[in-house]
Amino acid sequence: MKRVQRLLFLIAAVICVMPGAAFADGFAIYEWSAGGVGMADAYMFAEDDPSLLAYNPAGITKLKGEWFAGGLSYINPRGRADFHGGATDGKTLSNTEAVGWVPNVYYVRQQNERLWLGLGVFTRFGNSTQYDPSFPGAYNSYLAKITSLSVQPTIAYKLTPKLSVAAGADIMYIALDIKKKIPTSLMAQGLPDADFELDGDNIALGWNLAFNYDFTEKTHFAAVYRSKVEQNMDADINLTYPGQSTKGHGSVTLPDSLTLGLGHSFDDRTRVEIGAIYTKWSTYDALNVIFDRSILPPPFPGVTSSNDVKDWENVWRYQAGLERRLNDRWSILCGYSYDNSPIPDRTIDFMVPTGDRQTASIGFKYRGNPNSELAFAWGYMWIKNRTISGEKYSPYEGYGDYAYVHDSTAHILSLSYTVRLK
Repeated sequence: MKRVQRLLFLIAAVICVMPGAAFADGFAIYEWSAGGVGMADAYMFAEDDPSLLAYNPAGITKLKGEWFAGGLSYINPRGRADFHGGATDGKTLSNTEAVGWVPNVYYVRQQNERLWLGLGVFTRFGNSTQYDPSFPGAYNSYLAKITSLSVQPTIAYKLTPKLSVAAGADIMYIALDIKKKIPTSLMAQGLPDADFELDGDNIALGWNLAFNYDFTEKTHFAAVYRSKVEQNMDADINLTYPGQSTKGHGSVTLPDSLTLGLGHSFDDRTRVEIGAIYTKWSTYDALNVIFDRSILPPPFPGVTSSNDVKDWENVWRYQAGLERRLNDRWSILCGYSYDNSPIPDRTIDFMVPTGDRQTASIGFKYRGNPNSELAFAWGYMWIKNRTISGEKYSPYEGYGDYAYVHDSTAHILSLSYTVRLK
């Protein structure tokens, strides 16, 4: 009972420190442990690590006894935008501090020689993009924060000595906070532009299936399918001028994905993994919100909805990692990943203004004793430059032709602690 109480306390602590996280492909998050970050998230066959609940739930059948792990990743994205044409020509803006924190907690218990139970708490989706409200793209967005947390109860079963399967639920909380400018000066002379904010959250249910197959003692294959999750959200809608507020309602379908991984151990000290993730971002076709009533009262034109076409595309992510045990206490990790951006040129905007991403990482594990391990890692992400059409952010003709987003990078720092309870 005391262990259960401690676990519930830690889950509550995770929820309390859970702000928006930074983006991976689209706004997916893969920083689920320091060991995973150190291997660029190619981490489906980790040894003695209950964070397998996130990377490969069927892999927890390799854990003997009872395990606990917890950690936190820090992500700090940066970028610049140059504006060209019209009234905004020659302006250059940088995004402001938009730090993301990605917490995680895992618990795994072996019930018998064939059955394992687990509970994971981690983040699958997140985004934090913020600019000064006065920047030229503010009519599209100057704050876009997506915060989520998944609670994943899991059951894993060893069908044969080589084949394990797992199934789990994904109880997903998500919150959305968007701020932008509304050009009310176009509706009536002398009015200042208004600040529009949409703030809402929801809890929805998804599921996952996984299997792990050992070709030999040294070579392994795994596949994980995660279902799409439909989030039906109620939101507060506020406008600073003329001081209007109402409720809004919208639906967003977060994508399903398929993860494939292959791992090989050359000996008892060196192992490698390669993997790929296919994400069906085409489910994210629009971000539309219907208001209960107009946010602008008479005599202004009625505004009863916010409609934003996305039409994202299905994409692959590729990743590879290596772990080398230096001695009984220390291991070193490294990795590389490549994310294809799902955002087509015709709909890219300042909410998630990113191109293809590459990440290189390095990490270390330290074992103070045979039953505990401390891991820490650093990753550096660099992002392909993109162009945003003036149609996405110009409130009127002649305001701007296009914006060039460049020098986009992110530093990722991660720390995890794992302990075998018995």
